[in-house]
Amino acid sequence: MSENDNIEEFYNEQVNKQDQFGEEEDISSHETITNPFSPSDISLSNPPMNLGDLIDMIKEGWINFGTEYQREENLWSDTQQSRLIESVLLGLRLPAFYFEEVTKRQWNIIDGLQRCCAIRNFCVDETLALSGLEFLSNEFDGKRYKDFEFATRRDVRMLPITVNILAKGVPDMVKYILFKRLNTGGVPLTNQEIRNAIFSGPAIETIKRMAKSQEFVKATEKKVETTRKTDMDFASRFAAFYVIGWENYKPDLERFINEAMETMRDKWSESQRATMEEDFKQSMKLAYELFGNWAFRRRREKNARRTPLNKAYFEVIGVMLARLNFVERSKLIKNKELLVTNMITAMKGNQTYWNSFSGGTGDRNAVRLRFSYMEQIIKMTLNNKKIRITNDKEIAPEEL
Repeated sequence: MSENDNIEEFYNEQVNKQDQFGEEEDISSHETITNPFSPSDISLSNPPMNLGDLIDMIKEGWINFGTEYQREENLWSDTQQSRLIESVLLGLRLPAFYFEEVTKRQWNIIDGLQRCCAIRNFCVDETLALSGLEFLSNEFDGKRYKDFEFATRRDVRMLPITVNILAKGVPDMVKYILFKRLNTGGVPLTNQEIRNAIFSGPAIETIKRMAKSQEFVKATEKKVETTRKTDMDFASRFAAFYVIGWENYKPDLERFINEAMETMRDKWSESQRATMEEDFKQSMKLAYELFGNWAFRRRREKNARRTPLNKAYFEVIGVMLARLNFVERSKLIKNKELLVTNMITAMKGNQTYWNSFSGGTGDRNAVRLRFSYMEQIIKMTLNNKKIRITNDKEIAPEEL
């Protein structure tokens, strides 16, 4: 294999890795949020509890381990779980647990999933035998909870723990921010994982189906990572601009997406959600037909090396194609070579436009530039016109 082949292989490997989460992106905005949250919207309680209370709640099924936003249960090794139990045996206070109260008898875990799993595995299911202990190996290595004497089990149950409970009825947008800030574990939740918890129900189920659709998977070449809900984040970005419209965008981007989820869940009918889902599929199908394996990837040259998937480009292309009627879609397919040429011309002719897909993508001006440019590109392509970028960075038909 030649040196050039090695370089090409390495490059393709890096692109494939970036495809899993989308091209590196800064979604920040320099604009000030105009509707800040009130401290009165946040309600946290701290009831006095010991570990025995938590064990009993887990045993009775009052602690929900299976919320949409959680990554996976039992990510800790047996040694990691055993050392948590060792800390309890040593009388050490555990890090604080955070829960969301759904009802008096159902709490969702916000922070502390792996700790709760270790406690469940050892004290409730009794599937964990202690191993790899650092201080108490001679006395407890190999033992299960049932092997403990009554006095030891009592000491375990009596250990005080700090529990913070987010009260029922906290507004969704406030809850979203709190989930992000209270999620302090070693593998922080992604924005989409948190979103799945807050807006569970018909909105998230629709997003999930969109992300799993054959049309999306084909258009993105099965490249988008699924275990951390990145595929659903792509679909959520599309939904936000489809539901509210880029013309009505107000920063920041995460709040904008959450407002769309709230609208889909509380105000939209099943028929409206179904229509959006079908439009999404048709858009993905059209994108693949137009661009093939270059769908949702920026380029400035026709023969350029393929770049990673870009979320901002995905949302723009996806939504603008979804707005087209059957006749327009057919004509765009006929003019797809002209469309590609026009898109490359825009990227090459305006550095600010190119940058709007990677830096400060949540800025209002960046959003409007991305969508307005694409709107004009599609319109001129449908009219069989090749574009040029003027000195003041406007899109105009190429002069004959």
